[in-house]
Amino acid sequence: MRVNIFRIETPDVAAMKEKLKASNMQVIHTEQQDGWHGEFYFSKSPAPSKVSWAKIYAPYFTTEPKNRNHYAAYVFTKGNLCYAISYGKTHFYLRPYCDFDFGVEVAKRIANDADTRLTASRRFQGNRKKDIRSFANNTRLDIESGESVDYIQAAVAKSHQATFGKSGKFAASVQLSPKIDPPSLGKFLSALTAEVTKPERFKLPRTTIVTDKDEIAKFDQLLIKELTAAVGTSEFTNNNYDLYGVDFVFGSEGNFTLRCPGKKSVDVEQLTMKELKDYIKDQKLAKADILRVKIDHNDDDGPGWSEGIKEAVDFIADKERVLLTGGRWMRFNQDYLDFLDEYIRGISVEAVEPEFAVITTGEPEFNVSAAIKSAGYAVADKDFSIFKTRSSTPIEAWDLSKGSRVYAVKFGSAQKLGYVCDQATNVLELLRNSAGVKEVPNFDSYCLWLGYRAQTPLTDIASTGSIILKQKVDRWARKCRELGIEPVIKISQRKINGVDE
Repeated sequence: MRVNIFRIETPDVAAMKEKLKASNMQVIHTEQQDGWHGEFYFSKSPAPSKVSWAKIYAPYFTTEPKNRNHYAAYVFTKGNLCYAISYGKTHFYLRPYCDFDFGVEVAKRIANDADTRLTASRRFQGNRKKDIRSFANNTRLDIESGESVDYIQAAVAKSHQATFGKSGKFAASVQLSPKIDPPSLGKFLSALTAEVTKPERFKLPRTTIVTDKDEIAKFDQLLIKELTAAVGTSEFTNNNYDLYGVDFVFGSEGNFTLRCPGKKSVDVEQLTMKELKDYIKDQKLAKADILRVKIDHNDDDGPGWSEGIKEAVDFIADKERVLLTGGRWMRFNQDYLDFLDEYIRGISVEAVEPEFAVITTGEPEFNVSAAIKSAGYAVADKDFSIFKTRSSTPIEAWDLSKGSRVYAVKFGSAQKLGYVCDQATNVLELLRNSAGVKEVPNFDSYCLWLGYRAQTPLTDIASTGSIILKQKVDRWARKCRELGIEPVIKISQRKINGVDE
C-alpha cells in the first residue's frame, strides 16, 4: 500500500480541515485505529476540466469531453499530532499547513544513505539554482557544500523495511510503501511517530522553517518591497519546478490568471515577475493588498489549481539570511552550515606578510604601493590587456600576480567582499567557455586577497558570520577546481584611521 504522508502543524489543523471542505471535499468515513481518529475526505463531484486537445477534433464529438479527477485525504489525529495521507491533487491543499521538515527528518532516520536513487537540491549563488540528480542503485548520498537538499529518494534501511517498505521518497512529506491495508494505518503512524524521536543516522544540509510571528511579519515586508521594486532577485517556482510533498510540479503548459479581491483579474500566457509587477502597478495595489494576490493555474490537461503569491514565489533576503519558498520563510540548518564551513576550511590559506597584516589604504593605492612592488607582486590593476575576449567589453582579469599565482583584491565588509568573488567567478567562467577567449593567461593558482573589516584578525573565512560570503567563496573555489586551478585565500585586517572601517 503506497502512502504519501504529511505532518500537519498543530495550530493549522483546523484551518487545514476547513480548506479541505472548501475544496469540495467531504468526510465519507470515520474510524478509530490504535488511538488515532481517522477522517476520510473525498471529492465526490470534482469540477470538470477542459481537455486541451479535444478542440482540435471537435467535429468528432457529440459532447465536448471533460476530465474529472477525484482527490482525497485521510486525516489522522491523536492528541496534538496530526497526519494527512494525500491522494490526487490534495497535496496542493495540504502543503501550506504541513511541517516542511517532516519528510527529511524521517529520511535521516530510516533511509539508507548508501543507496540513493534521486535527489533534488537548491543553491543560492550562481546560475544553477535547482538540481535534480538521479543515481544508479547502491550510490552513496553525495551532497556538496552550498547545497540545500529539498528531496531524497532512497532505499529504506534493511532494519526498517519490515515496517516501512523497501524504498521511500522524502521531502516535505514522505511516501512509503508498507505492506499493510487501511485498517493498519493507525499502527503504522504510531511506528512512524516513534521513529522520528530517535537519533538521526546521517546529516542532511537543508533549510528550516522560521516560526516566530514577528520575524515572519518583518520578512513579509521585505517581500512586498521586492515585489514593488523595478529590479529584484525573486522568481516564480513554476519557471523550473516546485515540490508539493514528494510530487514534482514542472512549468505549466496552460495559462494563468492573476487576481486580487476587489480588483480586476488578468489572464497571462507566461508567468514571470514582469507580469506580476505590471499587475501590481496597473491595479494600483496597496502594500496591504499585495500578499492577497492569487494565481490560478489553468492547465491544458488536468485540473486547475490556485495558490497565493507567497506560495508561488521564491525569494532570498540576503541580509537576513533567509529565503521564501513554498510559502514559508526558511533558515539554513546546522548541517548546511557545517557542510559549508568544512569545505571553506579546505581551501588553502596563504600566509599574509607582516607589513600587510593590517591595511589602512584603499584598494587602488594598495595595489600600486611601493610595499607591494618591493614584496615582488606585479600590478595588473586596471590592465585590460591581460585577458582578451572576442567581446568588446573590457575585462579586468585580476589585480596582482606573483609567479604563477594571480590575486583578486578587495577590502571592506562581507557584502563588498562578495563582489570580488562574483568577479573572479566570472573570469573563470570565461576561461571555461574558451570559445569566447582570444588569449588565455597562464596561471595555476587563483587567490582572493580579502581585507576583511573586523575587530580582530580572522584566520579563515569560515570564521565569519556571513553565510552569503561563504556561499560565494564556495562557488568560486569549486569553479577553480573544475578548471584545475588551485583556489587560495589570503586575509588581511581592514582598518581606516586605526579603527574598524
